[in-house]
Amino acid sequence: MLYAAFLLARTCGWSRAAPPALHALQERRLRALVAHAYARVPVHRRRLEAAGLAPGAVRTLADLPRIPTMPKRLLREAPLEELVVRGFDPARGDLVRTSGSTGTPLRIVRGPREVDWHRAAGLRVLRELGFRWTDRTLEIRALAGPTLAVQRFRLAPKLWASILDPPGALLRTLLEYRPQVLCATPSTLHELAATALAEGVRPAPLRLVISDAEPLVPTTRALVARAFGTDPTDVYGLVELSNFAFECHEHRGLHLTADTHVVEVLDDDGRPAAPGAPGRVVVTDLIARTMPMLRYETGDRAGLVTGRCPCGRTSPRLVELVGRAADVVVLPDGRRLHWPYFHETLARFDDLERYQVIQDDPHRLRVRVLTRPERWGALTARLRTELATQLPASMTLALEPWGAEPEDPTRKYRPVLSRLDRA
Repeated sequence: MLYAAFLLARTCGWSRAAPPALHALQERRLRALVAHAYARVPVHRRRLEAAGLAPGAVRTLADLPRIPTMPKRLLREAPLEELVVRGFDPARGDLVRTSGSTGTPLRIVRGPREVDWHRAAGLRVLRELGFRWTDRTLEIRALAGPTLAVQRFRLAPKLWASILDPPGALLRTLLEYRPQVLCATPSTLHELAATALAEGVRPAPLRLVISDAEPLVPTTRALVARAFGTDPTDVYGLVELSNFAFECHEHRGLHLTADTHVVEVLDDDGRPAAPGAPGRVVVTDLIARTMPMLRYETGDRAGLVTGRCPCGRTSPRLVELVGRAADVVVLPDGRRLHWPYFHETLARFDDLERYQVIQDDPHRLRVRVLTRPERWGALTARLRTELATQLPASMTLALEPWGAEPEDPTRKYRPVLSRLDRA
């Protein structure tokens, strides 16, 4: 936690730094990262050598495109021992899984440095948005997070609530705890706001409403603002990379934490996209060393703009971000299961190589499963037992082999795909 505090102190102010100073910092950290990855991480050494690059060949941001991008496939297929720094036992690290936005959860290894950094990155965004150390926070997640050292001294007090709690119960928690800060996914915030408005309840004023993990659509933003009197703020991050972009009060895109991440937007031919034009979001994490992310293909699309924002920040911004769509499974009794439930449930099964939950009928749920043939029977029996704890008896659960890919107009496979007409 001390290292997290150190990192937090070092990052303060960079979002308003002069661009030349920021570029110099990025290039200094980029050179150190490339040298480290070449010398100590087998996968990256092979990638650089295959591109004919020695570490000294990458010195400026202009040299970065010479490095091939890092696809998610590499994280799925390479042994963990080749993705992490040589000599580090992945079993000693903090093993986490992504949300499986492509239907395939990825394994990410964090060492002590990255564990602290992810905490610092979250706190950094909150501080940028005006968070005070005395603020009470209510965070609604699938699983409760750790208790931080500062919270033992009654700083940054936080209450965790479960996304599986009914919206009415979450509303009662909000009314009783009276937080200044509320953090949740947009789908959770939407249901909570709708419940508050339906019951005619106005919670105590919230200074910050943080929305993350899913795209924040205009209808949800307006509903949350009407219910809580506070316009929600969108935060963008990935398990693989930590939080690295956030809205300011001007809502003109998401400011990048450019001192710790280099973000590129590429067109379909792999060239830098025109300013503001949508393209593939590729990110280099300048801080992580245990499992480096060097030109990582996030799978998301956005535009990139530069120039000073009216808020005074000078960091580049992502606009028109198309993140991971997060559809909702609606149960016959009216309850809703959002994608974090399926992620937390299904990502625990190591034999499950890929999954997709599809609802095309109110009383039927299909789960497409990719696993080895010899493991099919045992795995699907366990999945059926686990999912039955939340699904009503009146709902049919069909477990299917992965088979052919279903059509998706976004051309991106989602872990939860709803085809119900909810107009």
